[in-house]
Amino acid sequence: MNDAGKHRAEQLAQRKYSLMEYRNRLVRMQNMDAVCHCSAEIDMGTLLYFSVNGMYLGQGYFVLLLFSELSAATEEQQAGRDVFSRMFAYGIVEEVAREVFTGHYSFYCSELDGRFVMILNFPFGLLPDRSIVDYLDHNCREVSDRCRRLYDMNVVTYVGEPLDDIHFLTAVYDKLQDTATLHRYLDRRLPDPVYHVPLPPAVSPAAPPPGPDALAERIMDCLPDADALYRTADQALETLAERQPASVDGLKLRSGELFEALCRLARERGIKLRYDELREEQFRILFDSVRWEEPVRWLRGFLDAILQGEAETRQRAAQLQFQRALAYIEANLSDPGLTIETCAAAAGCSVSALSKAFRRQKNTSAAKYIRERRLSMARDLLRSGAAVGEAGARCGFGSAETFHRAFKEKYGVTPGQLRLAERAGTEKE
Repeated sequence: MNDAGKHRAEQLAQRKYSLMEYRNRLVRMQNMDAVCHCSAEIDMGTLLYFSVNGMYLGQGYFVLLLFSELSAATEEQQAGRDVFSRMFAYGIVEEVAREVFTGHYSFYCSELDGRFVMILNFPFGLLPDRSIVDYLDHNCREVSDRCRRLYDMNVVTYVGEPLDDIHFLTAVYDKLQDTATLHRYLDRRLPDPVYHVPLPPAVSPAAPPPGPDALAERIMDCLPDADALYRTADQALETLAERQPASVDGLKLRSGELFEALCRLARERGIKLRYDELREEQFRILFDSVRWEEPVRWLRGFLDAILQGEAETRQRAAQLQFQRALAYIEANLSDPGLTIETCAAAAGCSVSALSKAFRRQKNTSAAKYIRERRLSMARDLLRSGAAVGEAGARCGFGSAETFHRAFKEKYGVTPGQLRLAERAGTEKE
């Protein structure tokens, strides 16, 4: 709002009624053209009820307009807590609308659920149906233009479709309010100052977009590829924002369901996270957020935790598999058919994963490790008095020649020489 707008707001503040009286004046419907006497009580559940001496309004088309101020605002205004300054902003819009909207119809206005609402009642037969829509489109653009040009206020108008029964006015308002609030929550500027909001279709689409559970599965299927994970998560969030909800509350609900689905899938994968603390934190972020980017940013941080937790889970699983492979080797050193393939099958991992684990943790290959363990075991057997043939067979060597050659290459003596040296040392003692 520029200086002219602030000056106009000061003039409104200096009127004979107080700020509280001014607010009360706005939250009660006003019949601006005095076509008939009308009043409406509005509760916070956005239920609109109109009465004229106990009867509904006269015959005619009812059109509901909702003016939304989307220019730069303080955090207090965005959260709907700065009531009085918002009242003055709506007061300016109201006076501009008085200047623009003229004609043979009833005109009512109010501040409702953080938006400035107007209801127009056109008597039947006065204007054809299409002319009403064209007239509203032209005049709403004029209101937006004057607010921007005179007061630097970026006013967007949401226009509900004409109705011939006032009973449906509440449904139209709910749809308008949800749409306007969703645009503000997503922080998206409309390319046109006038936005026509039709009622939702009576029949749901045949192929609805994927729900939170399906989106969560797509995201988790990308692990451990971080780039694919974030890319798929961004697509899932865009799906929630664009296709699923009709309101901010609906969007927050879908976002919470996506989080719960991700938690469930993460648990199934054995990923250890502080789920209760994260759930409490996520609920608070969603409840307090006034911009879609806040839960989006938090959810990406949650994905960071999933990536880290998944990496730790894979590391624990790989370590457990490696320990199983080592235990299998120790238990089967006497088997000549012991190979890395049989070890991998017993450990429940791939040959390539087990081979990498040996390189990383033992700095050797699986085959060399098995050979070293066999030779070490054979040496111990020989020192304990076992025969050469017995030691070679119990350690899984396929032939005596292979045993002799490998043993001498390792220790510099043949198995027989080591056995004789051990016996001679024992007899000398």
